[in-house]
Amino acid sequence: MKQYTHLLFDVDNTILNFDAAEEVALANILQKYGPTLDQERLHATYHKINRSMWQAFERGEMTREDLLNTRFFETFYIFDIVVDGEVLAEEYQAMLAEGHELVEGALEVLQALADMPKYIVTNGVGTTQHKRLQDADLAKYFNAIYVSEEVGYHKPQIEFFDHVFAHSPEIDRTHTLIIGDSLTSDIQGGIVAGIDTCWFNFHQEENTTSIQPTYTIDDIKHLLTFIPNLV
Repeated sequence: MKQYTHLLFDVDNTILNFDAAEEVALANILQKYGPTLDQERLHATYHKINRSMWQAFERGEMTREDLLNTRFFETFYIFDIVVDGEVLAEEYQAMLAEGHELVEGALEVLQALADMPKYIVTNGVGTTQHKRLQDADLAKYFNAIYVSEEVGYHKPQIEFFDHVFAHSPEIDRTHTLIIGDSLTSDIQGGIVAGIDTCWFNFHQEENTTSIQPTYTIDDIKHLLTFIPNLV
């Protein structure tokens, strides 16, 4: 394996358990605005719409603002309930920012790699991601934190990575590895940027895409098996 000198880490379902934070925030929102609805069906509907919108966002077919401000409106509209999507988006982000449960093994990995330059590269809302990382006491492990909302571009866009490399010029692309759970965002982004990729298959799903990561792991601690090649 290649020797790496710099690591780029995604946040959600890579070092912080987004699923856990989302479950609490989403349950509160859906119960508040649709208390009489079938909650299981309501949750399934939201997840379907949300997944579709994120895929459209990654393809550049919709803006982040449209995604955040319309996904709840579209969800409840299916159940003949009209809500203010922007209001729900603000409530949801505030609740989401309170969730900072770590992915099992993530702290061990960051501590083991404490001396290696590491950078956060995440799609999301700046205030939310910064708060979660600070509350989890993880920000101190990273040389810089790059959030798509603040950058003005998102993974997998090359402009996002160009921004990262321009503002952290010490990073050598030929010896950099990106670690993330999303094939279409993290891994495709890494490929576009010309760096090696490590797919953390958090949900242990089959890769049915044409996107091929350099490495695949299903436990974040397996990243430590690369240590002889990282230090």
